[in-house]
Amino acid sequence: MYLGKIHIENFRRYKTVDVEFQQGLNLLVGENDSGKSTIIDAIKLVTGTHSNDWNRLTKEDFHTDGTSRATELKIVCTFYDLSPEEASAFLEWLSISGGKYYLKLTLIGRRKEKSNSLSDVYYDVKAGEDEESGMISGEAKNKLKVTYLKALRDAEYELASRRGSRLSQILGAHEIFQENEDKEHPLVETMDKANVEVKDYFENGEGKEIADTINVDYLQEFSLLNNPLSSKFGIAPNDLGRILEKLELLGFSIKNGSNLGLGSNNLLFIAAELLLLKKGSGYLGLKLSLIEEIEAHLHPQSQLNLIDFLNKESIKLGFQTIITTHSNSLASKASLNNLLLCKGGEVHSLRKGKTMLAAGDYEFLRRFLDDTKANLFFAHSVIIVEGDAENLLIPAFAKYIGYPLHKYGISIVNVGSTALLRYAKIFQKTDGKGIGIRVSCITDRDIPPKEAGEYTYEVKKRKTGLLEQVSLLSDSRKTEEDFTAAQIKDVVDQKKAKFEGGDVKVYLAKVWTLEFEIAKSCLRKEMHMAVQLALKTVDLEKEITREIWADVTKKVEGDFAKWKDESKSDSAIAVEIYAPLERKQASKAVTAQIFSRIFPMFRIPVQDILNDENLKYIVDAIKYAAYV
Repeated sequence: MYLGKIHIENFRRYKTVDVEFQQGLNLLVGENDSGKSTIIDAIKLVTGTHSNDWNRLTKEDFHTDGTSRATELKIVCTFYDLSPEEASAFLEWLSISGGKYYLKLTLIGRRKEKSNSLSDVYYDVKAGEDEESGMISGEAKNKLKVTYLKALRDAEYELASRRGSRLSQILGAHEIFQENEDKEHPLVETMDKANVEVKDYFENGEGKEIADTINVDYLQEFSLLNNPLSSKFGIAPNDLGRILEKLELLGFSIKNGSNLGLGSNNLLFIAAELLLLKKGSGYLGLKLSLIEEIEAHLHPQSQLNLIDFLNKESIKLGFQTIITTHSNSLASKASLNNLLLCKGGEVHSLRKGKTMLAAGDYEFLRRFLDDTKANLFFAHSVIIVEGDAENLLIPAFAKYIGYPLHKYGISIVNVGSTALLRYAKIFQKTDGKGIGIRVSCITDRDIPPKEAGEYTYEVKKRKTGLLEQVSLLSDSRKTEEDFTAAQIKDVVDQKKAKFEGGDVKVYLAKVWTLEFEIAKSCLRKEMHMAVQLALKTVDLEKEITREIWADVTKKVEGDFAKWKDESKSDSAIAVEIYAPLERKQASKAVTAQIFSRIFPMFRIPVQDILNDENLKYIVDAIKYAAYV
């Protein structure tokens, strides 16, 4: 049995939402306040928890649109794949479809509209196909309780001995600690023996002096003659539950025997909680674990080990896990099939059949979606670029024109030159809709201007794009003048159509590459400086000294004076500036790094940049991601 679906109406941030879960691992990802914890709390309200956490509705749990607040909410949990034995435990509440049993639990919450009293907020949980079904019995509902690990957990405290300790609850639920009327539990026998020895120590051993002092010197003197008092030392009542409350679980490092820190204690606590899911073969109930912010106190390597275990072992061990996380490492390690992305009051499954990703895309992303790229799941919006140069340059550019990416919750993701389409499809649903995350894809047009014909350069072979369509793959010297305007427009339109969909938009360079467009813009002098400094410093192995700066400044000023005398066109000048990068004499990444550092120093008016046609596609991409 597993939780297959939850339907929520008017609960906190969700007006209405349906979430489908799968057996095994389910990972809820998304930015802050996207509704991840709301889903966890909705499940807990319906099922209850093994730790008997205090769950109740308040006025604030009812959805509001900002002007009015709902007076009724509904949460429906549907459980599938019940075995015949499990079905027998819920027989009178079961439904059947396609010859298979399923169990539906419905919580209806109501509140009095003009009251703020907690007693005027109440709910019922019923079982069956419709809301008119009967109340589920306490015994049956206990079989649906879940294991819950809250986000801000104190693992050491939870595993310590105390009245009602979490450890005693975990152990008490295990089959080996169930009471047996016919036979005393071995731990009770052990504690009885210890109790005899403790009593003997205080009655006949060294402790007798202390016992006599208390009883003879004190209690006997100030107790009433008609009600004399006495005492005996011993261990507290030895029922099994009290014994379990005296136990604590201490972790230590096998390597050096030292005590555990926060992170390792957290792993120990998770291991203990998983005992609740590893029931005996005769257990007829739900095995579901809800874990909030599983990465708490864990370094990335431990996170990866833990999620790898849950990913591989959940189905094998027969339990289901629903986890919330803000961790890039966890999101990158888990399969996209296991991810549920919370955004804008909706929950989007990224598994096969729900996105525009093909089967091969899932395999590609499984291998290449690292923790750096996985930050796209937690972003307000995303800019996807195809190289290190864009990854370095665009954040600085965005900050200069007044749209710092971090302030707008924009993640920039560098996917390399061949994977843009795969990553863009993550955000495109099969129904053609977006998932509420704006995505700007910035890419080169890769059609050199006619002025570039005198240079030798490589034309990258692509499976898509202009050069293949017009059969020019074998010729590395074709330029813009070799195509008709209609051909260029047609292929550019095709490229946009292939990438775009939902909230994904494509922004292409006007002519060639990002560096070329900048070299043709109002920032041309700054780009020329950056290229020449990259030539001088060679991967920044050399420091940019005052002498190097002065030499480069002199050369740049001389070049621009010469080009003016020669009446060179803007395009021809841009080709001259860009040539060392195309010839691979200077690194694009180093050039971008230097350019990002130096161009703000020249204080080019922001309005000049915003009005520059060559930079328009970059500005538009940033503005779209910033919701401007």
